[in-house]
Amino acid sequence: MDNIKKDVWLAIHSTQHFEGCEPEQIDLMTEARLYRRNGKYYISYEESELTGLEDTRTTVKIAPEGVTMIRSGKYPSEMLFLENQRHVGLYQTEYGQAMTISTHTSHIRSTIGEEGGMLALDYSIEVDNNLAGEHHFEMLVATEPFAEA
Repeated sequence: MDNIKKDVWLAIHSTQHFEGCEPEQIDLMTEARLYRRNGKYYISYEESELTGLEDTRTTVKIAPEGVTMIRSGKYPSEMLFLENQRHVGLYQTEYGQAMTISTHTSHIRSTIGEEGGMLALDYSIEVDNNLAGEHHFEMLVATEPFAEA
């Protein structure tokens, strides 16, 4: 299996449900880099002001065993998504403090390959052992620009 590296386009749709609040939605289209190394796919892109994570690079690693989301730059963090498992990590805040964040992944779906595809994650997040919300994250990866809606 050869390593690949190519420029792609991303359409990201994220919905977050917090107790007692209206759902928050983020829709983002951006350029990214898709690459494959050692049988795993990686998608790397720059966050924007829209996500509140400007000056941050996000890399999503898709492996047969699960998905890892690594953020570097202004707000470094790493979240691991393994279906039907809980993972504890640290999340750097804008105030310079790290919070304990736990993810519990209920569902992972991926068709990511050389020509793009789709990744979907359903998970809950706990902050300092308190349920913070339910999340649905979808990423479409294409080798051609998306048509305007």
